[in-house]
Amino acid sequence: MQRRTFLTSSLIAAAAAAAPFLPARAAGSLPYDDKGDPFAFVVDLSNAVLERIRGSDSLKSGNIDALRELVDGIIMPATDFTMMTRMTVGPKWRTATKEQRAALEEGFETLLMRVYAGGLSAVQDQKCELRPTRVKTVRPEMVIRTLLTSGSANPIALDYRIYQAKDKCWKIVDVNIEGIWMVENYRSQFASVLSQDGVDGLIKLFNEKGAELAETMKKKEASK
Repeated sequence: MQRRTFLTSSLIAAAAAAAPFLPARAAGSLPYDDKGDPFAFVVDLSNAVLERIRGSDSLKSGNIDALRELVDGIIMPATDFTMMTRMTVGPKWRTATKEQRAALEEGFETLLMRVYAGGLSAVQDQKCELRPTRVKTVRPEMVIRTLLTSGSANPIALDYRIYQAKDKCWKIVDVNIEGIWMVENYRSQFASVLSQDGVDGLIKLFNEKGAELAETMKKKEASK
């Protein structure tokens, strides 16, 4: 549960709510500078997410609408979910139709939202900070290494893979929690389905798992 919780609060849920169209945002409205220092960008974004979760009973209870609002408002602008999905699907993405790609993104979104929403209640005093390093060279593609610290638990190592898009904004495309990269982890889980049943088989799996998790959450909510 601890791994899942920190994974969520550290932007994996960001990938989960990739809406195809988002309202325009006012300049400076985000709690981070996505065109400035990439190290500060990652730390400020992570801490903004943690702070929002701490201050919201709806988020802590796993409310999907509250999580979607958080993602759309703060996290989604900082991620490249299409690239995340493409890397997770692997070579099959190249032969997928436009409609299949859209369905893959939507299905992956639903799965991640349902999986990670349940872990937010454990967010307490966690804070993101950079791991000590002498080298802070800025490159177009980088891995930013951080620690999620807490007064009541051991630090959690988190690495963020980011790149600078054409508009000069930094985008997160993968997260590593204590040696486990999200994209690689999910790609290995989906490989057999893609091999046996192809893209349509993975879309079907996403839809089935999403429905199962939604039903579980509905029963959990009804039992409160």
